[in-house]
Amino acid sequence: MKFEIDVAGYDLFRDKDFVICMARDDGSLIKGFKFSEELIDSLISNWKLNRYKYYYNQAETKRGILKVRIYSIVIYYLFKSIQKPSFISLTICPDFKGRENEINQSLRFFLNEKLKIKIGRPLFQKLSKSSYAHTYASMMRRDQKNLLNSYVDISLKDIEKYLLKRLHQGVVRPKPIQPPQ
Repeated sequence: MKFEIDVAGYDLFRDKDFVICMARDDGSLIKGFKFSEELIDSLISNWKLNRYKYYYNQAETKRGILKVRIYSIVIYYLFKSIQKPSFISLTICPDFKGRENEINQSLRFFLNEKLKIKIGRPLFQKLSKSSYAHTYASMMRRDQKNLLNSYVDISLKDIEKYLLKRLHQGVVRPKPIQPPQ
């Protein structure tokens, strides 16, 4: 099966109603996720509190790594919401310039390893204006009342499952030293 993936919005961390959409190239299957302002604020707040594997700093390089991971997590949940095909080929709009390798690695982990869907090497190219992923991503972004039936519910907890730092099992943490009284 051939799928296309596109986003609507300029910056995942700055735009409310940022959308990620995937669609079969024939338009027979369309799924999307719209970020709420509350979800974005929670992700940024928890990142600034250093709760994620990805260290916080203002540099765009660090922000880009986290954005790509969140983008890949959402794509994972979009594919998880459908009947699993045995093989897919992906055409991805290059909305995260210079991050193709990181996206490729993340999607291999999520789709190959987690969902057991074989994927070919994703093709990163601009989608045509008539592509279903492009069209529906734009429609979802403008859909203020969420009336389209192609949304997938993804919670903060779902996303953070793949962002949070892991404590090592079996490691004994020293107790804090109490000052003498």
